Amino acid sequence: MVLRLNVSSRNGIARTGPCVRPLASSTLSRLRRAFANPSAVASRSAGVPVTPIVLAADSGCALGFPKALAPLGGKTALDIALDNCAGLAPPIVVASPKLCRLLAGGNRAVLGCPVVVHRRGSRGQLGSLLAGLGLVPMESAFMVYAVDYPLLTAAVVRRLVKAFETRRAHQSIVLPRFRDRAGHPVIFAADLRRELARAESARAVIYRDPRRVKLIAVRDSSITEDFDTPAAYRRVLREYLRRLERR
Repeated sequence: MVLRLNVSSRNGIARTGPCVRPLASSTLSRLRRAFANPSAVASRSAGVPVTPIVLAADSGCALGFPKALAPLGGKTALDIALDNCAGLAPPIVVASPKLCRLLAGGNRAVLGCPVVVHRRGSRGQLGSLLAGLGLVPMESAFMVYAVDYPLLTAAVVRRLVKAFETRRAHQSIVLPRFRDRAGHPVIFAADLRRELARAESARAVIYRDPRRVKLIAVRDSSITEDFDTPAAYRRVLREYLRRLERR
């Protein structure tokens, strides 16, 4: 199921069917600029469109709430992901049915882009990726952005996009690395769509041919800090708040 959310310029309300909820003012301003000049968003990618696919279909059973709605310093994990993708092609959010029900109930999480409602099955995260990929233009590269990496920043995202734009002809994947660990998000060239559809996992595609992967070293662990458990969430939250105080 695909939902498209439209923004009312008068009262800042996003609607999808019966769903009505207020948008955060910063996100609303960004969306108004995009809708007023749709070409401006794509043009910032220097002729290489990169569409973010935000994977938010994880129900977060161990946490007691969907990961996308994890509160972090007045925002949610989903808010942070969408903010970090500002300046790229409009992101596509892959959401679980539970997340959509909570959003319809007036939750503060903000969506201002196409949404794919997807129930994770046997293919796990790859299934979510493929569901979102169905809305990505055929000629567009795509960034796979798992929602549970709240320490990521827009600067890291911009650096990865720049690396993709300047990659060599034989390189079709951009992968961030902190010390000896690879992380998220990952950018794929458009011509890898079919390979992903046949693969057992996105990881299998990434590591099938190291020559086509452009590794980008980053200075902090944000690309590896996700949360699957309450303890991991508390750790990430403490670090997020610490960094917020230093800004």
